[in-house]
Amino acid sequence: MSAQLWDSPAVQVFAGCAIEPVGPDALLEAIERRWIAGETSLRVGHHNLNSLYRVQHDEEVQRFYSGCVSCYVDGVPVIWLMRLAGLPTSGARRFSLMHSLPHVLDWLSRSGRSLFYLGGSRQSVARGRIWIGETWPDLRCDLHHGYFDDDAVLVETINNFSPDLLLVGMGMPRQESWVVRHQDRLQVGAVFQAGGTLDYYTGLQALPPEALSRAGLGWLYRLLHDPGRLWRRYLLEPWGLVRPVLRLRRDIHRASS
Repeated sequence: MSAQLWDSPAVQVFAGCAIEPVGPDALLEAIERRWIAGETSLRVGHHNLNSLYRVQHDEEVQRFYSGCVSCYVDGVPVIWLMRLAGLPTSGARRFSLMHSLPHVLDWLSRSGRSLFYLGGSRQSVARGRIWIGETWPDLRCDLHHGYFDDDAVLVETINNFSPDLLLVGMGMPRQESWVVRHQDRLQVGAVFQAGGTLDYYTGLQALPPEALSRAGLGWLYRLLHDPGRLWRRYLLEPWGLVRPVLRLRRDIHRASS
């Protein structure tokens, strides 16, 4: 697949950064190569329709993406949108921590790397400790809930643990704002957005079937299970992308003509 247009200036204006439509293995291998080269504090983003919408309206979210060294595709609808804008999508891949967290934990455990998960409720963290401890007993891992008052103490806690991978799952845009404010002081290998990932693996949220997500319909499953919280995100926000996508299509056409 040609990736030239996915990292074009037009896409970077639209999405806040270049996008890499790769699978989890390719992304993790690229991060490992950067670590071996001595790079740390890598900011890795992902894009779904909600994040693309927020990039158009939220300066803090824009700042988050502008500092990303890599950004993968989190949802099939993003690939549809990019195809509509005129980008090549043959071979484009997506993945989501919502379905890929065990894959990431396998990779960390095999390679002797460590994890710190920041986010979720106290109940979610308590369940997560049991789940991760029982499934990946050799993984060096710590978790902290997303309800805290003292950022300085939390940053010190993370730095004392010094994780290779920090997952920040406090929902958008709070997690992005927190990373932007504190990443310069964090002693970590890489930072990923995690959203509500832990809740799906601890039974606090309904995890969409993988087949639905691959078909681009995971959002519908989530909407039906939590309409009060998600109706605006899935039924209204996508319409706010119509004009930005048309501009992207125009800019791509101009750049390739």
